[in-house]
Amino acid sequence: MTATIGRPRARPDHDESVRLLLRQGAIRPVFQPVVRVTDGEIVGYEALSRSDVCPLPTAAWFPLARAADLTADLELACLEAIAGHGAPPPSTTLFVNLSTATLRDPRAAGVLDRLPDRLVIELSEQEEIDDMGRVRRDLEALSARGIRFAIDDTGAGHANLQRIVDLLPEYVKLDRKLIDGIDSDRVRQALVAALVAFARETGINIIAEGVERRAELHWLQAAGVPLAQGFLLGRPHPAFPEGESHLWAVPDAAVTADELDDRLGRARSQREACEAVVDHLFRQGGLMPSIYLEAAGRLRCQAQRGLWQVLDGMSPDAGITGQAFRTGAAVLLEDVRESADYLEAIPGVRSELCLPVVIDGEVRGALNVESLARLNDEEIDEVERCTRLLGDRLAGLPMEGTRVTLRRLARSATALVAARDPGQTIAAVLAGAVELAEMDSALVVLRDPATGELRAPDAIGPLARALRAAGTDELEDLWQRLGPLSSCYSSPETTGRCFVGTEALRRAGARATVALPLSAGQERTGILIVASAAPRAVGPDLVEPLELLAVLAGSCIEASASVLALRDEARRDALTGLGNHSGFHQTIGEFGPDDRPAVVMLDIDRFKTVNDGRGHLHGDQVLRATAHAMRDVLRSHRLGPVTRLFRIGGDELAAVIDESDARGAASLAGTLRRATELVLEPEGAGMSAGWAAREPGESLLDLVARADAVLYADKRRGQLRSHDNRSVTGDVWRARIGSQPRRRV
Repeated sequence: MTATIGRPRARPDHDESVRLLLRQGAIRPVFQPVVRVTDGEIVGYEALSRSDVCPLPTAAWFPLARAADLTADLELACLEAIAGHGAPPPSTTLFVNLSTATLRDPRAAGVLDRLPDRLVIELSEQEEIDDMGRVRRDLEALSARGIRFAIDDTGAGHANLQRIVDLLPEYVKLDRKLIDGIDSDRVRQALVAALVAFARETGINIIAEGVERRAELHWLQAAGVPLAQGFLLGRPHPAFPEGESHLWAVPDAAVTADELDDRLGRARSQREACEAVVDHLFRQGGLMPSIYLEAAGRLRCQAQRGLWQVLDGMSPDAGITGQAFRTGAAVLLEDVRESADYLEAIPGVRSELCLPVVIDGEVRGALNVESLARLNDEEIDEVERCTRLLGDRLAGLPMEGTRVTLRRLARSATALVAARDPGQTIAAVLAGAVELAEMDSALVVLRDPATGELRAPDAIGPLARALRAAGTDELEDLWQRLGPLSSCYSSPETTGRCFVGTEALRRAGARATVALPLSAGQERTGILIVASAAPRAVGPDLVEPLELLAVLAGSCIEASASVLALRDEARRDALTGLGNHSGFHQTIGEFGPDDRPAVVMLDIDRFKTVNDGRGHLHGDQVLRATAHAMRDVLRSHRLGPVTRLFRIGGDELAAVIDESDARGAASLAGTLRRATELVLEPEGAGMSAGWAAREPGESLLDLVARADAVLYADKRRGQLRSHDNRSVTGDVWRARIGSQPRRRV
């Protein structure tokens, strides 16, 4: 048999070696750290496979497995070995290699379920993909389970950047062939710099593989490549190494100072200058900097590093940042737990330093630095120096404007104003948010004014289930953090730390999120969360239009709820709380020609004697008790999708079932009659009842007339109202009396 071109022919001894790997325990996993290049922190691990029983080198396993049609078996055996090792340290990511063909293997789902959370599947660029649409659907299904993916070996295989565009992975791993000697190769530098710029615009993360020399690492740091792995940073190890990568090369302080001066000199806008400063401070290791500048009475975040969320639109009277801005004085907290003004961004912060940013003699913002350890004198001096340099440079730079997408915002605003009830309004908010943000999922959370609880009335998109699954504690955490803010959104720091309110969303597959407070007047009423299952760069151009939508949405939701409450009050009987005469006829009129409602009509017998004998106030109490008994029936009597109760006259009551047959309507009539007679009999009164279920072609007026006719037949036949609580049955219930009902007031 002729071998397939490009596929090695497996010799019998090699075939046996591959099968040897499939035996239980033959494969052992090792883990190579993925490192953040700015500070050396290990943020993830790539799981690799080794064997002590197979004579073949690891590089030969899969070519020979393909020749023997055992690729899926071998890949799943590797995953089983990784799953058996246990989870990596908290907040780190596990990378595993898998082909698109094995993803569709029926056994793959069970193995993936046994792997830890924060899982990333690496798809090799060297693998040919015949059906991109099918691969995209497979990956979307995995994304719904919180699994992310990467394109591996970029630059080494079927070098096809279209694959990155089509699949939009969360990570792109640059092959060793691109990184080797990049510090002295201008062509490779230009290519990698272009990929870094592309990644920033799309929210994708770049990982440089095969870093073996300090000069390569230093160039990657300067170029803004966020993540790297290689022998310089850590070799594959049978256990998960923690902390900072060994052999970590922190750049010389004088070199980084010169680089900061150079970047500040080349900055073309205030935001670019702020980016240069936070990059510089973050590279010192252990510092999480952010810079805020005042705009329209709010402190807007211009740049930050180390966190997954940006806290934006901060009120100037909030937190340590607001204090430094208001007072124009530095604020140093050696222990943030000792200050009531501290706004927690992430758990575990120990120290915070905030300095006012002075431009042309006027305080225009603040530079804030947080640290998990106590800040030392050298770090404080460097932050002070950077703040002075930043203020001097900002004086000659323009503020970067925001391009508000007015056309899409106008469409969303029009839909909101046109909505007629809270459900339609919330649907318009969700649709407008995903269109405006160019994301795929959204959730509205409202504070119940009666109970104070946060509830989620609706969500849309592939992440809807994950958004609805957010726990009460997580939503409350997000509610508290949004207090002094106009928005909170994900930053490019995918590996950055995040707080409780959004960590669950990230685990569930959200690649980008924006959370915004909803308010009506001066009162906060809810939260709007917009999320994307695909990578998405989030910045002011996207967030500020969403803030405008959120301001309008909060008012529209509150207004539509108020209108609904007024409409409901107008259709409700003030004495009993049941629907009134107008509500009954409006409800009947809402049914379409194909609907099959049923109607139960009830009339209190001898109620005039109750009013005449004991007074109208006592009669009102009897009516309220009767209505209460009817509502109790509905809590336990299940007939159709919806059953509603009405008081349509002085002593006349009714029930409407949205969908029911004759048997169900008769059952409800009998149950209501027996339950109300327990209230009425001690008063010397009773209850008559009649029912009708709509027949094909019957008008709604005829349906009500037929039920009313049966009611008066029941009143005429007193024998159906025996005092032994027998069931309401007999010929009267089956009668079809053609007489017209009495005129109702």
